[in-house]
Amino acid sequence: MRAGLPSLLDLEAFEAAARHGSFVAAAAELHLTPSAISHRVKSLERHLGVSLFHRMARRIELTEHGRGFLPSISRAFDELTVSTVGMFGWGRSGRRINARVPISYAVTCVAPRLHEFTAANPGLEVRMVSAIWADTLAPEDVEIDVRYGDGTWPGHRAELLQTESATVVWSPAFEKRVGRIRSLEQLAQHPRVHVLGLEDLWAKALDERDITRSADDITVDTSLAALEIASSGWHSAVVLTRFAARHLADGRLRSLSTAEVAIDGAHYLVTPSDRTSVSADALLFIDWLRTL
Repeated sequence: MRAGLPSLLDLEAFEAAARHGSFVAAAAELHLTPSAISHRVKSLERHLGVSLFHRMARRIELTEHGRGFLPSISRAFDELTVSTVGMFGWGRSGRRINARVPISYAVTCVAPRLHEFTAANPGLEVRMVSAIWADTLAPEDVEIDVRYGDGTWPGHRAELLQTESATVVWSPAFEKRVGRIRSLEQLAQHPRVHVLGLEDLWAKALDERDITRSADDITVDTSLAALEIASSGWHSAVVLTRFAARHLADGRLRSLSTAEVAIDGAHYLVTPSDRTSVSADALLFIDWLRTL
């Protein structure tokens, strides 16, 4: 507690009693006895050196000091509630699953179809975070952990979720500027996007023929960024085929039948080696992920 501030428990008792106009009603809300509420309010009054309530036989009324103090205390508790609910979902009832999913996979694959899962499982709240907000969930709270890699994470079990391939993509605007793309070798003469962790995909796409980077090449840390840069019309990119599917389907990006590249990386469901089980609700979500 910061120096000079009264107990938060005492402030809570005062705010509830003032809001209800009753120690009894405040006690019911806070799951305490009326005498406990009265004791906490007296403790607060001693700390402040003033009376906050006029106590009468069957009711209480705020004093002038109490009326002046209440708005700031109510506002503080409201702000705490909003912050807590917004960050942690405190106070929500019912079933919930916590999933940590790579951001590109979450945005391009899971989010567009997540309504299908929620419609089939009403009352089940999905809380999904990416690596950017990884610390939002403690490791023990993550029931579903999707990762991209080679399946090796020390101290964890990895179950193959989906195999992947990569695809070279570019936009209609890019082709309008440089001419129709008939082979991947043409792309080596123009600016390209590289994704950290997937840098070797260009080498595979071009069969090691020309992977020299130009000064105009761009390196990003997510496939999402690579897709958006490619869509702008100034660069081509190579990303996981799964991530580019919607862009190719709606015409935002183009490719060639020969532009798909076999890769070793895949998406895995990862769990700590010492975890023996996951909830039935988590299994529902895992089964749905497999359908993607």
